[in-house]
Amino acid sequence: MLAAAVLTMGVAEPRPVMAIEATAPHAVPASGPIRILSYNVEGLPWPLTHGRAQAAASIAADLRALHARGEGPQVVAVQEAFGDAQKDIGRAAGYRYAAFGPSADLAAAPATTAAERAYLDAASFWHGETEAPREDSGLAIFSDYPILAVRRIAFARFACAGYDCLANKGMLAVALRIPGRATPLIVLDTHLNARSASGVADARSFAAYQRQVDALHGFVGALTATKAPLVLAGDFNVGNDPARQHYLADALIDGRDMTIAASESACGPECRTIASTPTVARAKTILAFRGAVSAEGSTIGFGTLADGSRLSDHVGVMRSFALDA
Repeated sequence: MLAAAVLTMGVAEPRPVMAIEATAPHAVPASGPIRILSYNVEGLPWPLTHGRAQAAASIAADLRALHARGEGPQVVAVQEAFGDAQKDIGRAAGYRYAAFGPSADLAAAPATTAAERAYLDAASFWHGETEAPREDSGLAIFSDYPILAVRRIAFARFACAGYDCLANKGMLAVALRIPGRATPLIVLDTHLNARSASGVADARSFAAYQRQVDALHGFVGALTATKAPLVLAGDFNVGNDPARQHYLADALIDGRDMTIAASESACGPECRTIASTPTVARAKTILAFRGAVSAEGSTIGFGTLADGSRLSDHVGVMRSFALDA
């Protein structure tokens, strides 16, 4: 029933749920803890970045190597998968199923209040706010488990700020069929508005951030109305901003709605590390959960090489989750 409900609330798009024709796909998972990785793969298009196709291939190879050792994540939620190379990570890594987030032309909710219309009226041409999105959301979920249903929501145009408006950021939820379980596991992936990288004043980017968090809060509530277990993944772009930290914690991740399981922290402009104790403070990537599910073991980082360099400007966070009996 839940999977059908999620699918009914979904929006038809050019990229539906897909069974991937992977070379040497992973073995079908047995029952047991579910390892989930959240990772921003830094797939911004050229000339903003370069060499990202090779990095995507290395990410896929590392994921495949982890699976060969029995240590790989069964589910991978990625952000900034804008290019074909990033969208192909799942197939190249051996995952059987994939779902992608809002496309560039997926319509979002229109402005209905005076405040929302006033925000749009103040949009900056020079910072990309008056343009239609040129990129899709960059969201993707790769899974060893069958994807039963998918729902995609684009953030409203009055809930984006600066250069972030050039991508149709939003939310992607999938319902996964887990062996031996009657109720699916929902995995929700998102990417919230940047602050300084958006190019606009902090007050404007924070206004967009608040509206995105509010939308996420409502989406989580709707998806878990039937008490299905849910794991939330994504790049939350809190960073060194107390206002964002407090708003996200108060609205969503404060123990009442979600319990934080793992986080990547900003330890400087280019420095990223796995938080020893999961926290919203300075967070970039976050894994959190709600419902009949619990976190197990410790957080494992992904994407840092032996010489200290990284496959992305982020560090992936991976944690195991057990579904309650």
